[in-house]
Amino acid sequence: MAGYFRFFGPMILVFGLLLVSPVAAPAGNKPPAGPAVTGVSLQPAEKFLGPQTCPKVMVFQGHITTTRSVAVTYTWVDSHGRTWPEHRRRFSLPGINSVRHTWKLGKRGKMVDEWLQLKVTSPEEKLSNTVPVRFTCSK
Repeated sequence: MAGYFRFFGPMILVFGLLLVSPVAAPAGNKPPAGPAVTGVSLQPAEKFLGPQTCPKVMVFQGHITTTRSVAVTYTWVDSHGRTWPEHRRRFSLPGINSVRHTWKLGKRGKMVDEWLQLKVTSPEEKLSNTVPVRFTCSK
């Protein structure tokens, strides 16, 4: 019995009986192409106009925008270059994900003139806008 092969585009006719389609090799567990983190922003939870009782606890709301499910490592950076311990969170869905930070600052009778920034360190490094913190502590 002689074998018979004939190519029809992506299909192969073998022995005139069986249609065989080439099988692609399974793809590895590669992450999708492109950045996972596309945006980082920060805003204070409240604004201060007059003198404050100090030390004042400030609450900041950060937003990390992702394109897919991803584990993100982030920290906070202040105007003196200090960083807080890193946090690691897994965001299950793409979109805007929120993180919070509290910062206690100020001494009686002193002026506070600082800023804070959200810094994503992994999977890509990205920095948010800086949020200024300015107020006077009451005596």
